[in-house]
Amino acid sequence: MEKFNLLMFIDDDYATNCYHEIIAEDSNVANNMRFFQSANNALDFLQTDAQNPEVIFLDVNMPEVNGWEFMEKFGGLNMVNRPKVIMLSTSVNPADKMKSEENQLISEFINKPLTEEYLKNLLHETSKVAV
Repeated sequence: MEKFNLLMFIDDDYATNCYHEIIAEDSNVANNMRFFQSANNALDFLQTDAQNPEVIFLDVNMPEVNGWEFMEKFGGLNMVNRPKVIMLSTSVNPADKMKSEENQLISEFINKPLTEEYLKNLLHETSKVAV
């Protein structure tokens, strides 16, 4: 079965990261996963690591560097293969969804929690595009 090589999750909430790790493991769609509670640490990883994730799940509301600030910095990174960014949030603010739709680097805006079904569909759709 085709799998993502690396999924990245950026969310300041430890419990949410733990939950998403369980969901991602149960869905069996990735060989590797990286979890960051700090957007700055995730940016450091992206700048220094040779292996880029295929997908980044990004929370909107975080302290220090929020999802929108992350996206500004992410856009300035020199990357050969830019990951798909999916905003994953509890935000019900329609402005957040509209802002994500206006950003060409954001593929989708979905509400938490992440589900196995969503991950499996994402892998299936990504595999169809790559063929």
